[in-house]
Amino acid sequence: MKKILVLAFLSLFSLFSALPQAAERSQAISALKEGAEAYKNEDWVSAIFFLRKVVSLPGNASDENYFMLIKSEIYAGEYRQAQTDCEKFIDNFPASPYSEYVRYQNGRLLHLLARNEDAILSLSDFCHQNPDSELFPLAIFWIAEAFYDEYCFDSARGLYERVVKDFPACERAPQAQYKLDLIERREREEKLLYLLKVIGEENLSTREEYERQLRVYALEDESGVRRSLIDAQARIAELEALLEASPEEEGLALVEEPVVEAVAEPVPEVVKSDEKTPLVTKPKNPVVNVIQSVNESSIRVKQTGKGQGTSAVKNTSDATREIGLQALKRKAKQLQYLLDEKEEGSEK
Repeated sequence: MKKILVLAFLSLFSLFSALPQAAERSQAISALKEGAEAYKNEDWVSAIFFLRKVVSLPGNASDENYFMLIKSEIYAGEYRQAQTDCEKFIDNFPASPYSEYVRYQNGRLLHLLARNEDAILSLSDFCHQNPDSELFPLAIFWIAEAFYDEYCFDSARGLYERVVKDFPACERAPQAQYKLDLIERREREEKLLYLLKVIGEENLSTREEYERQLRVYALEDESGVRRSLIDAQARIAELEALLEASPEEEGLALVEEPVVEAVAEPVPEVVKSDEKTPLVTKPKNPVVNVIQSVNESSIRVKQTGKGQGTSAVKNTSDATREIGLQALKRKAKQLQYLLDEKEEGSEK
């Protein structure tokens, strides 16, 4: 009797323990069906929801279910979660027939997530392990894209050229050719920018030197004009001082000076005669008489101070000085005007 009760208890226990497993299994089958239907209809959000539920149940995380989940996440744009699931797939199903595609997608997703160094390493490993794969040219293209985003244009150009030349039928070949054109254009622009920079620096240095020379010339001209102005003002002051002097003394000096220099009275010669002939004095030279008369007239002018010769010399000297003074004043005004213009130009 006891044996019968034990067997009955064991059968009931196994029945109750199998009920949850059956429920989970039926739930997984239902979710898988819904997920497959959503995947077929390209309803990626619903497919991700149901397929994630399927792989979370024990015993249902197969490589096929994970593969459909990864593709749904890629199509939905959930690259970060898709890359995480790719790493799980590679760790759990290394011998799966979908492993090649998942490894390729893992490298591409790393590039799309801006992890270019990891993407280059992952795709390089894929190319070494699968040189005959149909995904090989695509992997090369994405390696080139990673180099391009990191501004390694020389490395990227070599890989783009390989895609274009060795795999012209690849779907990414036109895009690779476009990127080659962009790299060439960028190189030309960089050369032009460098030339413009060099030319600009040379022009700037030339302009600075030119402006410096202009300032030097302006200072030299200004100093020269100042010196000329100072000399002119000194000359004007000298002439004004001469004009303020006594006009009678100047006029008399001008009249007397040539007379004194010209007058040289000759001494009369005495000629010895013989005993019969008395001493005879030679007559004076008629020129001497004229000089003496001029001297007498000049003496009279000096005594009176009102002679016509003095007034004429005075008037002539005054007119000459006045003309020279006016000319110097005009020159001084011109120099002052030029100096003012130079100072205004330097202030601007």
